[in-house]
Amino acid sequence: MGLAMKKILVVDNDKFILEFMHDVLSERGHEVVTAEGGLSAVDILRTYTPDIIFVDLVMPNIEGKQLCKIIRSMPGLKDVGIVILSAIAAEEDIIIEELRADACIAKGPVDEMAKCVVEIVDRHGPAFLKALPGETMGIAGKFSRNITKELLSIKNHFQAILGKISEGVLEVTSGGRIVYANSMALSIIEIPEEKLLGYNFIDLFTDDTRHLVVELMKSSNDKPQITTEEFPLSLNERKIALQFIPIDENAANSLIIVNDLTERLKAEEDKKKLETQLHRAQKMEAMGLMAGSVAHDLNNILSGIVSYPDLLLMNLSEDSPLKEPIKTIKESGMRAADVVDDLMTITRGVFCNKAILNLNVLVANYMNSIENQKIKRTHPFVHFKMDLNPDLLNIMGSPTHIKKTLMNLIINAAEAICEGGTVTISTVNQYLDQPLKGYEDVRIGEYVVLTVADDGSGISPVDFERIFEPFYTKKVMGRSGTGLGLMVVWNTVQDHEGYINVRSSEKGTAFDLYFPVTREEVVYEGKEIPLEDYRGHGEKILVVDDEERQRVIAGGMLTELGYDVQSVSSGEEAIEYVKKTPVDLIVLDMLMPKGINGRETYGEIIKIRPGQKAIIASGWAKTNEIASAQELGAGRYIKKPYTLEKIGFAVKEELEK
Repeated sequence: MGLAMKKILVVDNDKFILEFMHDVLSERGHEVVTAEGGLSAVDILRTYTPDIIFVDLVMPNIEGKQLCKIIRSMPGLKDVGIVILSAIAAEEDIIIEELRADACIAKGPVDEMAKCVVEIVDRHGPAFLKALPGETMGIAGKFSRNITKELLSIKNHFQAILGKISEGVLEVTSGGRIVYANSMALSIIEIPEEKLLGYNFIDLFTDDTRHLVVELMKSSNDKPQITTEEFPLSLNERKIALQFIPIDENAANSLIIVNDLTERLKAEEDKKKLETQLHRAQKMEAMGLMAGSVAHDLNNILSGIVSYPDLLLMNLSEDSPLKEPIKTIKESGMRAADVVDDLMTITRGVFCNKAILNLNVLVANYMNSIENQKIKRTHPFVHFKMDLNPDLLNIMGSPTHIKKTLMNLIINAAEAICEGGTVTISTVNQYLDQPLKGYEDVRIGEYVVLTVADDGSGISPVDFERIFEPFYTKKVMGRSGTGLGLMVVWNTVQDHEGYINVRSSEKGTAFDLYFPVTREEVVYEGKEIPLEDYRGHGEKILVVDDEERQRVIAGGMLTELGYDVQSVSSGEEAIEYVKKTPVDLIVLDMLMPKGINGRETYGEIIKIRPGQKAIIASGWAKTNEIASAQELGAGRYIKKPYTLEKIGFAVKEELEK
């Protein structure tokens, strides 16, 4: 007939329709492949690329609508001609647009259908899509239309119900192929419907859990099977439980109910952590109360043991055989007194004599002390290193208790090193404006961080959970330790309203102690730098920070240095301010969670005031956002907390550029 041979795929669950279409098209010299259902069509299309696909609208095991989506998502089939076979095609104008099909043929009398099929195939070509825009061909019988509409209505009704439930629902074949997924299942599995349908369910899982899923699917042929919530399966970093349900005795397919446990299990885990923290705090408090009572009684007893040996030794001759035993008694009494001192230290809230302290001074004094010299002699293979921030801010605290804390941490660090290594004592200013790991509630503000780190073998996971418990120790009691050292550390930090962060691995351990900063009576250690070196001359400065305390501190410092300072609490306010009032320089906080951040703020400001000078401030290390702001033209980055010299020099330097 002069017409080119076409490759045609016919998809229908009705064998009569498949045979009819095959005969009609084969007689005209076309290559015809048939698929009894949507799942078979998916398998065929992986290796076969037709020119035209005829698709029945109502089919089990992947219906026509879903099959059309799958076809359009498959490589090489986005432009293939799709023709819908449906008894209701004549009444469903929306079908073509919804399914991205090219035409519809209404099922009806075979003669009418044959004419429509032949005409569509003969007209297929480069202009096919334009030739049949939304065209419906054929006349369906009234009885057939009514049945098809009723079936579609029932199916759509139940799919709408399944789409609203909170569990994922899948239908799978006896071989495990997925042929239906409700919206919740698609959300949990995180694979689009057009790619998920036809997928083997067990292939969603990794090798370590796949065998369990296979066994459960086999068992589900007889009765429902459920995975327990105590041992959830992993899927896409989610924790899930599965229920396998046979549909009925005659159906080859089964249902799988997918219950996403991720949020609930996380909430339960968080609750357990909080309960553990509360239990630990209560236990520590109870131990502290007991320790205070015991220490009081022991001090009365030890006073005689420690004091009387000195009197006895004064009355003994040099060659007396009692001299050494009495010295031993005294030394034992002194060691017992040290234990009592530790007991007093772990009694919460007992420390007094608070003072303005600079940890750099305290650390330096301790490292040169007799106590630390003894530690160095005992551990000659350990190198002790100090890395102290010269601009360290002050804290309010007890010198005695912090010194005791420092000593305990240094002793532990030295003893963790077996064959030579380094103990590093460092200090740094840290501005906390995000939660600290291990604490649900952290006060935003300025802190001084004291870190004692070693490069030993680290703390084992078993010991890690108990390191702050009183009398829990791996040392030899009475010779190397009392088991109270880290409880002293814990209670001291708690009494100073600070925080502890412990980091440990096979490469070593670090204890980070956070102490709140005080701005009272700041004393600069060492040689003071003349204020004249960084004074201003009335330049207008805008401070942008969402924390009122930080605005007050920065504003007060810059005002003291001779600048005209204004402040706002958000990036949005800063943008509005510079629209009306020019400023010489902006001190811009980078992290402002309630609105736009510093980089976004600066980007908008330079649109209004090109070349606007600014310095960036943040409580954290330099980030990509800070680098981006500097690429836009912002100047130096300074890390919070502020010091007078730090902010003064940064502002002066930027203004003089």
